[in-house]
Amino acid sequence: MRIERPNQVNPLNPYQQQNMKQEEVKQKAAGRDQVEISPEAMELQRSKETEAERAERIAKLKEQVQAGTYHVDAKLLAEKLIERGL
Repeated sequence: MRIERPNQVNPLNPYQQQNMKQEEVKQKAAGRDQVEISPEAMELQRSKETEAERAERIAKLKEQVQAGTYHVDAKLLAEKLIERGL
């Protein structure tokens, strides 16, 4: 007499499972890797490029302040404050 379990799933041969995994890895390796840069990352990259320009501008402003030749345009400052709602 032969007794079988109900709802039994036929297990795959473990060697066949390993071969299937190896095939999947080969298929993945055959494709090329791709990198996508998000718009946010692109913006950060652009801002890093302008950091040198900003550092140069700050250095010039420091020189002007130390030399006493830096003057603030009060009208322009007031307009900017109104624009920003400060």
